Amino acid sequence: MGTKKKLISIVSPAYNEEKNISRLVDEVVTVMRSLSAKYDYEYILVDDGSSDGTWEEITKEAKKNKKIKGLSLSRNFGQQLAITAGLDQARGNAVIYCDSDLQHPPSLFPKLIEKWERGVKVVHTMRVDSGDKRITKKIFSGFFYIIANMLSDTPIKPGMADFKLLDREIYTRLNAMRERSRFLRGMVPWLGFPSDTVTYKAGKRNAGTPWYNVKRNITFAKDGILSISTKPLVLIGYLGLTLTVTSFLAMVVSFIIMIIKSDFRYISPVLILVMFNTFLFGIVLSCLGIVALYISYLHREIIKRPLYLVAKKVNVKKQT
Repeated sequence: MGTKKKLISIVSPAYNEEKNISRLVDEVVTVMRSLSAKYDYEYILVDDGSSDGTWEEITKEAKKNKKIKGLSLSRNFGQQLAITAGLDQARGNAVIYCDSDLQHPPSLFPKLIEKWERGVKVVHTMRVDSGDKRITKKIFSGFFYIIANMLSDTPIKPGMADFKLLDREIYTRLNAMRERSRFLRGMVPWLGFPSDTVTYKAGKRNAGTPWYNVKRNITFAKDGILSISTKPLVLIGYLGLTLTVTSFLAMVVSFIIMIIKSDFRYISPVLILVMFNTFLFGIVLSCLGIVALYISYLHREIIKRPLYLVAKKVNVKKQT
């Protein structure tokens, strides 16, 4: 009697990827069939509320191959929750999640699995070339990682992608973390456990347009920073104390100068007060804005809405 094959689950979120699904499935299936001597697989594609024919393409592929499974979310919940929906369905000894635009090459799967077989619980991937020549994106990405690592207790390496292999123990624990504002690049390192990294060169997008635009990048960055750190709240306290002491000292110095010079033409106390009050008012508003963001996140957690809703599914037996 032969040894039972290990099951590898693969998850890909898809948003308006109609032109990429067929080629993506072909590449994933080709790679996994090359590993069929030791591994079985299931491929879970999650349509994240696409407005094109993405779901129809997923359904078409699922009808040809029962190992291809599909979920269609009721609306666009975002990439992180689409990945979460796929992870919730995974049954494998390990799971690999990657994007649907073919910039995360399926040809890298064997290297990820090889690292995992050596006892590594988490295998990250790191881009050595993003394949995206837009200078604005590179600047934004670099700035985000600088700020995130300044504020986070868990280091996040620049270039880390939402392209990883997780052992069943890891993704089971990750699935138990049900916060709504999800930032998987921060949540996975937070879990700890032995990890390793595989580098890759990202290819060009096969077809379609990138899901992330400026607005979504800003939202992603905001969710990422606020979900992995409470340091902004602590910094507000220090900032308030510093400004209070500074403004008090400034007023004392101004008063002393006026006494020494005996001439109000040198420094106007009214002007000083107006400047400091305006400055402090701006700081207070900024601090209140940050506090309001955290309150909004607390509100999301308290009302306990589902992370996502599944409208349709194909070849999926597990209850969602």
